Amino acid sequence: MLSFVRLVVPALVIASVAFPAAAAERSVPLARIAAETGYTYAWLPGEASVSLTRPGVVVVFRAGEQLYRVGDRMISADRAPEFDGTDLVISPATVAALRSIALAFPVPPPPRLAPAPATSASGALTVDLTFVPGRDAVSVRGQGPADLPITITLTGEISRDIPVVVLSRTSVRTGADGTYEAIIGTSSGAPPGTAIVATATSLPGVTPASKRIIVGHTSPRVDSPLDKLPK
Repeated sequence: MLSFVRLVVPALVIASVAFPAAAAERSVPLARIAAETGYTYAWLPGEASVSLTRPGVVVVFRAGEQLYRVGDRMISADRAPEFDGTDLVISPATVAALRSIALAFPVPPPPRLAPAPATSASGALTVDLTFVPGRDAVSVRGQGPADLPITITLTGEISRDIPVVVLSRTSVRTGADGTYEAIIGTSSGAPPGTAIVATATSLPGVTPASKRIIVGHTSPRVDSPLDKLPK
């Protein structure tokens, strides 16, 4: 901040003498110049002074004092600010100095807002479902419109006498090419013959898809003597 102030100070000195005497008779309220140039205005009643703030610098004016503070430096105005009953008023030369300070300490632009998420889309989903060998898990893959949220719901059909059970819900997103995939754990101990259904859904307007698979042995390629013991 010191280097910026050193650069601004010579400009303030020039601005303070650049206006003719007739212009010095005019006065400008600090609140108005603050609103025009992007300073944050604060009236300090206990000190009869005004603080103008912007990123990197604070400028303080006190009623009746020709010196005002810019950061950690004191600058001499062409004439002291006066209280007009509602605000401190300053000369046009001091207004020009404040504009120079504003240029030296610019206010950064506001961050760009992310685009609002889509609430509907069009197209259709596909889903493919396979077991992961050696694990109580399934691999779910599919295709759909690019860059959309996908909800994968796994349900289990365990018995004719037991209602369909929701095993899990997983959220993924399609990539730029429209593909999606996920490895999802299933409930352990599901007996062979249990049907697992993966249903993929997305935003309104996108046709869902589902795939059904029957539980077999968790590790069908393993041939162990343990599997041959009397049951």
